[in-house]
Amino acid sequence: LSLSFVLIIWFYFGYRPEHMGTTELMWLITGNIFYFASGIILAFALKDNRAFCKYLCPITTLLKIGSRFALYKMQGDKNKCKKCQACTRACPMDINIPEYIETGGRVLSTECILCQTCSTVCPEKNISITSKWDIGGKEILRRRA
Repeated sequence: LSLSFVLIIWFYFGYRPEHMGTTELMWLITGNIFYFASGIILAFALKDNRAFCKYLCPITTLLKIGSRFALYKMQGDKNKCKKCQACTRACPMDINIPEYIETGGRVLSTECILCQTCSTVCPEKNISITSKWDIGGKEILRRRA
């Protein structure tokens, strides 16, 4: 978009590089190529759901520390869980929720944003927010292909 804008101005106003020299023009073109190439590479590398929030956001580092000691977390009953993976597929943070339910009941992942999507899609209505004091544990996440 910006490169096309520069080219339109160049041809419309009759830009002549001899006034400034070719060095500035080369830096302009090189900078635009680098800008778009890095954008395309990042778009393919971070095609994950909520990729910026997971990998690039600087606030996440601070929030993860507080999330370890959070009182409110999602919980499910392992006897009612059918391991249908509907909650895992719907989770925007790719948390493997049935694994947490099977091992201890509460989702102790620092990635959980308490959006309650998992409780909405659960066919057994097994997952809900609970209030209890515990420290977060091992991260059990689903890897996207």
